[in-house]
Amino acid sequence: MSDATPSGEWSRSADARRQYNLVGGIILAVAALGLFVWSFWVNNPVPLPVRSSIIIFFAVGIAISAGLLRVQNPQDVYGGMALILLSLTALVASNDLPGMRGFAFGPGTAPRLFAFLLAILSLGVVVVGFLKRGPDITGYKIQGVVFIIGSILAFAACIRPLGLVIASFATVVICAAAAEDGKWRETLIVAIVITIFCSFLFPYGLNLPFQLWPRFW
Repeated sequence: MSDATPSGEWSRSADARRQYNLVGGIILAVAALGLFVWSFWVNNPVPLPVRSSIIIFFAVGIAISAGLLRVQNPQDVYGGMALILLSLTALVASNDLPGMRGFAFGPGTAPRLFAFLLAILSLGVVVVGFLKRGPDITGYKIQGVVFIIGSILAFAACIRPLGLVIASFATVVICAAAAEDGKWRETLIVAIVITIFCSFLFPYGLNLPFQLWPRFW
């Protein structure tokens, strides 16, 4: 059973939404539980704020599945929660990397900084999703997943032999192909800007040992 919203968009029935939130909340809780267990397996102790955040994430998942938190906008709530989970995973995974050494950035500084910023922005998205009504999650499309994962794999494959400049540019272009309404002129401009930014940030700003150009040049 389904009904239409006042704007004409398709939406699930009340029972279907409860079932969807039950399953979605359980998935979030299980993912948080697995991440919490993994946090005890890394070499260095994970900071207490990170583990506390994982516990809060688990509690939110349980509250969603039990109907204690009303999901007004599933796209914002579940999308934001997925990004928060990614941020927490990055914080746990980068825990073994050294951080700041005086005024010098260590290998773990940038991943933890970006993960923290992503978590803060995603938290705002989740809060809006609980407060403001929005459309239900629509049908699943494989195109976005293929190109997003492909961009990550392309970066991993190109960063050493081709350098940061080519790897960053190719990653942005491949990632942009995930959008069905993407415009290539804007994509190329954004790719150039991001490539220039990364070319200065990582080797010079963060003092990370990335080569800029291919080794055979």
